[in-house]
Amino acid sequence: MSMGGMMKQFHKASQYMSEKMGGESDKTKMDEEFVEMERKVDLMAKAVSEIMTHTKEYLQPNPTTRAKMNMMNISSKIQGKQRDMKYPQTESILADTMLKFGGDLGESSHFGDAMVEVGESLRQLSEIKDSLDVGVKQDFLDPLQQLLDKDIKEVMHHRKKLSGRRLDYDYKRKKGTKVPQEEIVQAEQKLEESLELADMSMFNLLSGDVEQVSQLAALVETQVEYHRQSTDILEALHEKLQERISNINSQPPRERKARQMQAGMMGDTPQDQSPVNTGPSTPKITSDPLPPILPDSLITLTNDAVAKPPQQPSVRGLYLFEAENEGELGFKEGEILTLISQIDENWYEGMNDDGDTGYFPVSFVEVLVPLPN
Repeated sequence: MSMGGMMKQFHKASQYMSEKMGGESDKTKMDEEFVEMERKVDLMAKAVSEIMTHTKEYLQPNPTTRAKMNMMNISSKIQGKQRDMKYPQTESILADTMLKFGGDLGESSHFGDAMVEVGESLRQLSEIKDSLDVGVKQDFLDPLQQLLDKDIKEVMHHRKKLSGRRLDYDYKRKKGTKVPQEEIVQAEQKLEESLELADMSMFNLLSGDVEQVSQLAALVETQVEYHRQSTDILEALHEKLQERISNINSQPPRERKARQMQAGMMGDTPQDQSPVNTGPSTPKITSDPLPPILPDSLITLTNDAVAKPPQQPSVRGLYLFEAENEGELGFKEGEILTLISQIDENWYEGMNDDGDTGYFPVSFVEVLVPLPN
């Protein structure tokens, strides 16, 4: 910065401190209409910022999952792998549970078949919820972000420049004869130029109501389409369940058959193997080799290794879990995983034997060793 620029910044700071100390009587003031436009622009900028924040919370209500997705998206950008994670909809999680247990109960169970139907409908609801997220982002959030980054940012730039030139003009005007008249005239001209630019940019921004209202209409339209499709899916599901109830009620009630013990179920074992046999039994001669005799220390070590439970936090998979999103950790039924942390009431973070880490649902595992408090 040149010496002249440094002096100008010093003059602005001096004028600013003078006004803050109570010397605003000689301050150049804008008219009431201009001040009102400034107030509306400030409110508009704050409104757009908060609406965007709360819209994201409306679409993705779980704050822990949102934070995890943001971290993984940032990590992907750093690694050069631009990929947006898909938010795990609650409908999809419930659908997986319904389909899992409905399939386990089988077609012979009316309850199992009904759960499969409900699970398939919930899967459809999850898909249209994903479409809602995409539609709201494209038609509402992205235009608001552009408004914030371009139009409002430009207005703030002109207002900041106007404020600086106003301080410079007032400082030179207050000094009077100590400042050359041509500098005062030049400062006044720059002030008028900035005033015109700031006024025009605020006027254009506040005159674009039709654009902002159109964006709100797009938000509502996307929601209407989402709820319409949801209603169609749920009404069709409701009709299927009512038909199933009617079919069940129209069938004759099942009769329970008396169970009888069959031959071989009461323990037809040879006399010498019966636990209640009091007669002599013939010892069984075998040619199998005897087990090797181990030292006491090795026997103790072996028994400790077998009987010692896992000491680190761990879980066992109750069902097969297939990872559908980046960051999730899939596993098989019965597989042992090491627990790292609990993200929230629905998700754990863990690691398999290969060293792969990721997230998986709490309801799909059995805790063997809990995490420390």
